[in-house]
Amino acid sequence: MYFPVAFQVLFLAQLAAIGWGANLRLLSNADIEVRPVLQLALLPTANLNDDRPDDGIHGNVFRLARVLAAVTALGWLLSALASSPAMQTWLALLTYIAVAGIVVLPQRILCHTVRMQFLGSLVRIVVPSMTGPVFLCDIIMADILTSCARTFADLRLVACQFASLAWRDEASACSDTGMVGAFLVAMPYAFRLRQCVNEYRNAAPGSPEATRHFANAVKYASSFPVICLSAMHRRAEIEASTGVGKSGWTLRPTFGLWVLAVAFNSLYSYYWDVAFDWNLGHSRSGWKLADVVVPPVSASPAPGSVLGAVDETSELAIARELVSPAEALARDAYEPTAKRSFPRWLRPRLRFAWIWLYYAAMAIDFLLRITWTMKLSSYIRIDQMAFGGFWLNILEVYRRWQWTFLRIEKEAAR
Repeated sequence: MYFPVAFQVLFLAQLAAIGWGANLRLLSNADIEVRPVLQLALLPTANLNDDRPDDGIHGNVFRLARVLAAVTALGWLLSALASSPAMQTWLALLTYIAVAGIVVLPQRILCHTVRMQFLGSLVRIVVPSMTGPVFLCDIIMADILTSCARTFADLRLVACQFASLAWRDEASACSDTGMVGAFLVAMPYAFRLRQCVNEYRNAAPGSPEATRHFANAVKYASSFPVICLSAMHRRAEIEASTGVGKSGWTLRPTFGLWVLAVAFNSLYSYYWDVAFDWNLGHSRSGWKLADVVVPPVSASPAPGSVLGAVDETSELAIARELVSPAEALARDAYEPTAKRSFPRWLRPRLRFAWIWLYYAAMAIDFLLRITWTMKLSSYIRIDQMAFGGFWLNILEVYRRWQWTFLRIEKEAAR
C-alpha cells in the first residue's frame, strides 16, 4: 500500500484536528460552555468574528478539517498514480504547500477566526515569554503537541525527502547522527516545560500553586532523559551492528537506564493525568491523590480561598481532617455505598452522568501510557511491523483526545 511518511504526518495532524472538533461538539452537547473554560475571550483574537456563529467553534473546526482532508486526499491520490518517485515527491511537496497556504491564508474566509486562534496559540507556545499569562487553550495545545512528538521526528524524514529534489542525493540530505531527531522530539516538551516555569514564577512563593507548577515542570523535564537515552541506545545499536563501535557492551547499561527513565516518566505522567489534569482520586475521608505531591496546608481553609476551595463541596466539609492514604483507602473500602455522596475515587462534582466513562478513561490512559513496554519483548518488534510507528501514533492521538475531553470537563466542573 502506498502511504509514505509525508502523507502519514498530514493524516495524523488532520486526525488530531478532527478529534479536537469532536471534543468541542461532545462538550457542547453536554451543556459545557467551552469558550469561557478555554479563556478564548482573553485572547488577542477575541474580537474576530469572521466564522459562522450558528455552527459554533466545533462546526468551523470540522469545516476547516474537511477542506484540508480533501486537499490531502487529492494530493495522495495523484502521488499514488505518479509514474516516478521524483514526481511522487513533488506532488507531496505541493500538497504540503497547499495545506500550509490554507492555514495561514490572511483573507477573512474559510474559518478565519479558528485559523488565527490556532496560529496565535502556536506563536505564544513557541515564542518564549516569562511574564505573560498562560491561557488554558495554550496549555491544551502544547499538550497536544507533546503527543505529536514522534510526528515531529517524522517531519525530519519528510524534509529530507523534499531536500533530495535539490541535492539529488537523499543520503547526503538526510545525514544525521540522531541528534536532530532527538532535538525535534524534545521541542514540544520544552515548550510545555517553559509554560510550567512561567506559571511557577507567577505563583506566590511557597504556595501550593507554586508547588504544583514545579512538580508539573518535573514531569515534562523527565522526558528529556528518555529522549536522550533512546537516541544514545539507537546510535550504539547501529554502531555495534556495523562494527564501527568497539563493542556492544554499552547497549545493556544504556537500555537499562532508558527503562528506568521511561518507567518513571510514564507512571508519573499517568498519576498527573488522573490526580491533577482530571482531578480524580478523591476519597470521602477528605484525602485525594493530588495530596501526594501538593499536601493540603490546613484542615480548614478560608472560605473563598484558592487553596482547597476549588473543587470541594459542602459534603466534604464534615470530613476535612488530614488522613493518610492507607487510612483513606480503608475508610472508602468499608463505607457502605449508600452513604457515599459521589462514586468511589472520582470527585464530588461530575459533569457526565456516565460514571463508567471515568473509570474506563483511567484504565485506557494507563494502558496507552505504557505502550513502550512492547519494546521489552523480543517477540513484538513494533518498529519492524508494517506501519508500526504509525499505529502507535494513532493510539497516542486517541489517548490525547480522551485526555482533552476530561481535562476541559474538569475545568467546567470547578
